Amino acid sequence: MPSARVIVIALAALLAGVAAAAVAVMLVGDDDGRAPTAPTDASGPLSGPEVRFSGIDVTTGAVVGLGKLPGKPVVVTVWASWCSACPKQAEPLQRFVAANDRVSVLAVDTQEDAEAARAFLTANDLSLPTIADEDGHVAAKLGVRELPTTLFLTSDHRVASMWEGPAGIGRLKSAALAAARAGQAAS
Repeated sequence: MPSARVIVIALAALLAGVAAAAVAVMLVGDDDGRAPTAPTDASGPLSGPEVRFSGIDVTTGAVVGLGKLPGKPVVVTVWASWCSACPKQAEPLQRFVAANDRVSVLAVDTQEDAEAARAFLTANDLSLPTIADEDGHVAAKLGVRELPTTLFLTSDHRVASMWEGPAGIGRLKSAALAAARAGQAAS
């Protein structure tokens, strides 16, 4: 039977873990659509630098890019078929695209060719404009450090926020809404 000291240490460790999880949810929000709230300093910028890129859609062969998506917030998701976590974002992304006509969505398939991108889109039942970023330069320009990464851009294509790892439907909705609000406040 464990001693009282071991039990106390185990309970303290458990409480510390629960407290750390609570702080993490407070700082980054959760995936039920609740984003963290923080005071906004009206004198500071509401969004980051303007983003620009374009390429050939792997499905249609048409030129797509942010310049073709004026006046709407944009969700940019960066992924690759070889990324083990990327399929986890496919279903929430599909639901988000189907339910949102006020936000544009653009995908960047990085470090592989258009054929691999088409195969990923087909396997995951996704239908969205997708650029093949074979050499990874678009992902690097966007500051991507891990896959998948989702950027939420204001209507003037400035970075409002970025999420590393699979983004659930709640995260997609709340961050896209925050990007739309940031774009309205900036104009």
